[in-house]
Amino acid sequence: MNPRYAFPIAERIRSRVGWSLLAVVLAVLIRASAGHASPPITRLGTGAREVWVLRPPGRAKSVVVFGHGWSTPFPVGFGPWIAHLRAGGSIVIYPRYRVGTGDSTSSALAAFQAGIESAFKLIGRLHVPVVAVGKSFGGSAVFYYAASARIWGVPAPTAILSIFPALPIGALPAGRLGASTYVELLVGDADTTAGSAGADAFWRWLSGHQSTRKSYVIVHSRPGFVANHDSAQRTDAVARAVFWKPLDLLIARATR
Repeated sequence: MNPRYAFPIAERIRSRVGWSLLAVVLAVLIRASAGHASPPITRLGTGAREVWVLRPPGRAKSVVVFGHGWSTPFPVGFGPWIAHLRAGGSIVIYPRYRVGTGDSTSSALAAFQAGIESAFKLIGRLHVPVVAVGKSFGGSAVFYYAASARIWGVPAPTAILSIFPALPIGALPAGRLGASTYVELLVGDADTTAGSAGADAFWRWLSGHQSTRKSYVIVHSRPGFVANHDSAQRTDAVARAVFWKPLDLLIARATR
């Protein structure tokens, strides 16, 4: 696997500098939620197998498995988007999957699996749909989760939003998606980190999947918005329309 697609150098540099600060911020947020009767945040496991389960303020309507990019191992990296999902009634599962620059993609995928398994064990049997979203490495990992959910002993997602996915993690997933699973793949026209190589590989893997249950979308840059690899972490109106809205629609469709 070409590492530039999975964890670009810039992301690795940012992770070295920012992880300690992110950990402090997250700890403060967790303590604050405990003191103000906010929806509970549960932190399970240790190291790369750590996972956060972030619950909504009221009754859960859905579960979102959130596969982050290589440089955002803490939920604060996508804080506003996660807050939006929780406000809409979603339980968000956020596996950490890595702790340092020496982690391999195969060990990260194993930790991703362990985090998801721990989270669903905590949640128990909830009769709500599951939707998976992932960016970069997470955009690839969600396909392995969806194809292997039965083997992992966890609910499979009814829909997948894969944003600027990295290359496959070793071999392509051995299993197949359920026939009714809907997949949306996004590729940024200015993404020089992942490019379209990962999305193209998974699109070929999906060749036998029903054509009405999949879509391949080019995200085009526009004035004030460059569709590069980091654009999914923006929170402005354009980013919300490009990234948040498709996930909202998948959740709404799943919960109908």
